[in-house]
Amino acid sequence: MAKARLRRIGRALTFSLLLLAGTANAITGAPRWAGLTEEQQNVLAPLRNEWNGMPQERRQKWLGIANRYPRMSAAEQARVTARMEEWVQLSPEQRRKAREQYKRLQKLPADQRPALSERWKTYASLSDEEKMQLRARSRPKTGPGADTYKPIPAEWLIPPYLRHQRAPKLDISRNTDSR
Repeated sequence: MAKARLRRIGRALTFSLLLLAGTANAITGAPRWAGLTEEQQNVLAPLRNEWNGMPQERRQKWLGIANRYPRMSAAEQARVTARMEEWVQLSPEQRRKAREQYKRLQKLPADQRPALSERWKTYASLSDEEKMQLRARSRPKTGPGADTYKPIPAEWLIPPYLRHQRAPKLDISRNTDSR
């Protein structure tokens, strides 16, 4: 009788743990692609190939967008879809830069945002040639004629914990006649 009771308690405990684990996963984790509703899959279709490899927090953000999507105007829906399609085409480095830029813009004081928006609209209205000229002017000069080049001090190349030791001088002359 005690063995039967112990087995029942063990089964109940196992069942409770499985139920709890499933509930916790549903609450904290965004589902894999197959676990999305048909409506969510339709909205997030451009992200289909990448969905299962995304971190949980990114999936949660995209799910939030998908859940707001039906309440958006047609113009907003078109913009979201176009942005998603553009996002999928970006390299990981370009995505990282875009996220950093977004974070910087979010930190911008609210009173400066309208001015920045106006400047962006002005830039967007320029012709491609004008944009290229503007980019060329704002690009920092590099190479022998650039004023911005400053050599790195040699002591920076030695780790701090080794700087007190004297390193032998290396002869790096280009004289190759001493064969």
